[in-house]
Amino acid sequence: MFIREVYLAIGILTIATLVYYLINSYSSLRYTSKTDASLVDLDDVTIVMPVYNEKIEIFTESIESVSRQGCKFIVVGDSSLEPYKTIVEEHGGEFILQAVRQGQKKAIVRAMDHVSTGYVLLMDSDTVLPDSAVSGMMSHFVGNVGGVGANLTIKKTGSPISYASEFVERSREVVFRAMSAHGNVMNLDGACVMYKTDIIKPFILSPDFSDFKFMGKASPLGEDWLMTGHIIKKGYKAVKDYGTKVQCYPQENAKKFFKQNLRWSRSNWIRFGRELREGTIFKAGKFYSFEMVYTFMLPFIALGIGLFRLYTFVAFNHGAFRLEDLFTFATIGDLSHIGRFILARIALLAANIGGSGIFLATVMQRMSGEKLKTVGYGAFALGMLFVTSIYGLLTFWKGKSWGTR
Repeated sequence: MFIREVYLAIGILTIATLVYYLINSYSSLRYTSKTDASLVDLDDVTIVMPVYNEKIEIFTESIESVSRQGCKFIVVGDSSLEPYKTIVEEHGGEFILQAVRQGQKKAIVRAMDHVSTGYVLLMDSDTVLPDSAVSGMMSHFVGNVGGVGANLTIKKTGSPISYASEFVERSREVVFRAMSAHGNVMNLDGACVMYKTDIIKPFILSPDFSDFKFMGKASPLGEDWLMTGHIIKKGYKAVKDYGTKVQCYPQENAKKFFKQNLRWSRSNWIRFGRELREGTIFKAGKFYSFEMVYTFMLPFIALGIGLFRLYTFVAFNHGAFRLEDLFTFATIGDLSHIGRFILARIALLAANIGGSGIFLATVMQRMSGEKLKTVGYGAFALGMLFVTSIYGLLTFWKGKSWGTR
């Protein structure tokens, strides 16, 4: 009886996963954004960038892209002075030194004291903006939109990690497009995001942001989801500008890629628990709630199904039960128990392959160039995300500093 009940649960979860893939694929394809070019005023935007120990060539490329936007920009050096200060000032920006390293959050707080424009764009020191990034993102502040994130792409360096990272970003794009079609996205990535200053500045300058604590200890994690959650709680929308494609540099090797995703996983589990506790997860709409819960549960659903299949394989080969005792969904004509079991297994396999295939095809549609290579390394990325998701939950209280490349 135990085997039958578990197989029934597996069947339900398989169908739910199929629905998850289909909804995301369909919704992402039908999404269209709302823009208003009359909202664009470059003089009303300040770009803020914290920097800590960034590679000079990457930082220079990033600053050059910022200087072409035509608006004010501020760089806070988190214990990093030269040559960052010279590079910033040569390109017309303002440099502020945070002499003692205090982390990314405190660097953002320091910069916000100097922001007086109506909008602020926060970005990482390894992000390269297209020339129209600021104007494109500004045009999305239609209605009650409080924050707009850019569409992240990974710079093709030729390394396997660059392809793996790009696959992850395109998969996230499909999910985020689906969420955009129903209201809010779950997160505005801190690599490049614009907010209305009057909404976000009071929060950034408050202890809830700079001194965020988890389990009684100050945590450097989660600056992006803390800000995203704040505007959603305030009743504003968090959307993405998929037309503004910014480039981010990938990690240098698999070890650093693993550490990066583990850090993100720990941060996301803290965020998930916080949203459940505070009820934020239910304030952004039913689709938002569904996406959040299912996205976080998907690795564990896959793990549970995999472990049970391993158990049934081992138990069957050791004679713990007969094949015809495993499971029958329903009486189908005069088929034997074995026939019904095989039919059920085929149906579940078809649902798994069909749902995954449709989602993968949608992801590939968002790729540009070397699609097969990106998918191939993407399989490696998915395996690593699976491990970091589970390990991140088991070690979510760890992570003491602002990481960098």
